[in-house]
Amino acid sequence: MSSGRFLDKSLKFDWFFIGVTVSLMTLGVFLVYSATVSEEIVFYDTHWFRQIIYFLVGIAIAVGLVFVKIDWLKRAAVPSYVIALVLLLFVLFFAGDVKGAGRWIDLKVIKLQPSEFAKIAYLVTISYWLSKHPVSLHQLKTFVVPLGLFIVPFALVLKQPDLSTALVFTAVTLVGFFFAGLTFTDMFLILSPVFSVLFSHSQSMVFQVLWGVLICLVVLSVARRHLPKKLAGVIIATNILAGYASSMVWNMLEPHQQKRVNTFLDPMSDPLGDGYQVLQSLTAIGSGGIGGKGFGNGSQTNLSFLPEEHTDFIFSVLGEQFGFVGCVMVLVLFALFLWRASSICKTNDDPFVTLLTMGASTIFLFHITVNIAMTIGLMPVTGLPLPFLSYGGSFALVCMFLVGLLMCLRYQGNK
Repeated sequence: MSSGRFLDKSLKFDWFFIGVTVSLMTLGVFLVYSATVSEEIVFYDTHWFRQIIYFLVGIAIAVGLVFVKIDWLKRAAVPSYVIALVLLLFVLFFAGDVKGAGRWIDLKVIKLQPSEFAKIAYLVTISYWLSKHPVSLHQLKTFVVPLGLFIVPFALVLKQPDLSTALVFTAVTLVGFFFAGLTFTDMFLILSPVFSVLFSHSQSMVFQVLWGVLICLVVLSVARRHLPKKLAGVIIATNILAGYASSMVWNMLEPHQQKRVNTFLDPMSDPLGDGYQVLQSLTAIGSGGIGGKGFGNGSQTNLSFLPEEHTDFIFSVLGEQFGFVGCVMVLVLFALFLWRASSICKTNDDPFVTLLTMGASTIFLFHITVNIAMTIGLMPVTGLPLPFLSYGGSFALVCMFLVGLLMCLRYQGNK
């Protein structure tokens, strides 16, 4: 191959995107190392060494995916979806519990979490379907199949129980609907019942006023979209009923989910129980100050005051050891990563590429937003890890698989 042709091929790789990804992975290994350095075991059994192995395997997967034809991804959509459902059913009936949740298949070398891989299978499947069949609120039958594809894995993951991961499927579906034909007004109408539940649940006058404003906006939005009268009536009635049924929705939550919400609203209500994690996380981040205590010098981490420091609360480790500056730098890296990832949809005029790109970006964005918000007390504690930084075999491989998909779409772009 001539040097000119090689240069032309190499330019199709987004080296900036690759560089940001490698930077986040490297930082993740160092943070896991600092969070678990007190482990008195041989190095090849440590969390940080295993994380390196996971990333190396993930890199090999990502490189292999670059050269997979986009048409092959479309053909793999339905088979991968079926396999994902089979694995979720297997976990539901046969997998053992880990901390009260049956989510893993123990393969000895690695604990496989099927719900993580189901995200990819569902993403490819829903992207393929919506690329061929746009949706519209004026034709409700267009939602039948995509909602059917969504509800089965959503219900199986929710049954584990794993609400946070189930919500990832919801986010991917909503973004898919938007890029498959819905407008911002349509999205508002779809999500409005959720806001009605949130606003009406509180007895505060402010929230009651907000609920009233919401109902007015729903009526105006319905009129603006010129929806059929029956559908318009259903949407308005659903919002009103959702408001009055908020207590019913609350009672449908599992006891541990109710406790998480209550603790989120007031961590001091259970400082030695569910509120302990949030309080220790805030203490760790706050103690880091502007510049942090230095790599490996965090007392909250080193003295094991911070639970799950190498997984769910890895951002707290970052804040304690590298301070405000380190947190901002990581947020900038994530912003650059998401920017370059989402821009890939401009490299190909195939709707499947757009849907797959934005869906993959949504998965990353959802994990980043929920995990960081959780560690700083803006959201209830969940089990969603932070991409590239949190320890975890299944999640690390899924992140690299998604990176491989994005690189594949960029490499084979026709623009």
